[in-house]
Amino acid sequence: MIQKQGISKKEVNNILKGVKNINFWARELRLPLFWMMNRNHKIFSENVLFFYKNNVMHFYYLNDKEKKAAEIGYKFFTNAENVKKYELQVSKIIEKINKTENYFKEINIDRLSDKDFKKLFFDLVKALADYVNIYSKTEELFLIKIGEEADKYKNLIKKLGGLRFLMRKKGEGMFYLLLGILLKGLSKRTGVKVKDLFLYTDSEISNLFSGKKVKNNIIYGRSKGYAILVLNKKRTLLVGDDFKKSFNEVMLHKKDASEIKGMVAMKGFVRGKIKLILHTKRNISKEVKKFKKGEILVTEMTRPDTILACRKAAAIITDEGGITSHAAIISREFKIPCIIGTKIATQILKTGDLAEVDAINGIVKILK
Repeated sequence: MIQKQGISKKEVNNILKGVKNINFWARELRLPLFWMMNRNHKIFSENVLFFYKNNVMHFYYLNDKEKKAAEIGYKFFTNAENVKKYELQVSKIIEKINKTENYFKEINIDRLSDKDFKKLFFDLVKALADYVNIYSKTEELFLIKIGEEADKYKNLIKKLGGLRFLMRKKGEGMFYLLLGILLKGLSKRTGVKVKDLFLYTDSEISNLFSGKKVKNNIIYGRSKGYAILVLNKKRTLLVGDDFKKSFNEVMLHKKDASEIKGMVAMKGFVRGKIKLILHTKRNISKEVKKFKKGEILVTEMTRPDTILACRKAAAIITDEGGITSHAAIISREFKIPCIIGTKIATQILKTGDLAEVDAINGIVKILK
C-alpha cells in the first residue's frame, strides 16, 4: 500500500527493480517517522530509500547520488575559504544548540498552552534539521574523493573529523530534548503512546493538536515495517505488501562472502577472532564489557559507548563511515588497524570467526 502519494506505483516498481543502483548508507536504531518525512533535511531530499523493520532503520542511496555528492564535497572542501565558512557554520549551530538547551532548563513544558507547545515542538524539529544539514556535509559520500587523496589532505581530514566529532556530541543532546522530553509531553497531552508517536508523519503530528489521531490499524501496519522512497523530490511511504516487496528485494538480497573490502582508516595487519557488537541491539553495554583484549571489533560504526572495546581491539572493522567518522578518528588516535565503510561486515562476520585484517589494502578475509 502507498500511504503517502507522490510517486506512482509503476515508478515505485521500476525503482525497486534497479537494486544495482541502491547503495548502503547506514543503520540506526528506530527514528521517528515524522523526523524522516520532514522536508527540511537536505540530505534526505532526493534519491534515498529508508526501511524501518524490527526497531532498526536501514538507509540507502539511490542512483548517482554518491557520485554527485563526491564531486560537490571535493569542490567545496578543497577551497580554503569554504572550510572557514563551514567552521563558522559549525560554531553558529553549536551556539544555537547551547541556547536551546539553556532554554529548556528554564521552562516547564507542562504549563505551556497547546499553541506554544506545538511551536516549541516544530521549532526544535527545524533546529535539528538545520544541525543535520551542517553535520551531514561531512558524511562519507561527500568526502570520498578527498579520502582518495588522504596524504595530500591530511590536515583537512583531521580538522573536519574534529568538527564532526564535536557536532555529534552536541547534537545527541538536542535529540534527547525532542525524543526524551517533548514526545513524552505530547503523549501526556494527547493520550497517544510515545511508541505510536514514533509512527506519525510530521503532518499527522501537527493534526494531533487539533484532536485528530491516526487510526490504530494504520499505526499497527506501520509498526510491522515501512519504507520511505524519495525520488524526483517526491516522497512516498510504503507499507504492507509494497513494503515487503521492497524490503525483500533490497535487504534480503544477500550473498555469502569470504572476503570483505573497505577503506583503510589506519594501516596495519592483524589476525584474530571477531567480536560483533551492534548498536541496533539494546544490550550493547554488556557486550562492550565482555570484549577481550586482542579481539577484532566489528560494528556498524564505533561510538562513544564502544570506546572501551576500541581501546582493547586488535583491529576495528565497520559497515559505515568515511575518513572523518568516529572509527577513523579513534583508530588513528589509538594506532589501531582499521577498515571502514565495508557495508556488509556485520552481516557476514560473526563472533568467534577467525579473520585476517589487511588494513593496508582494505581487505578482510575469513580464515575459518
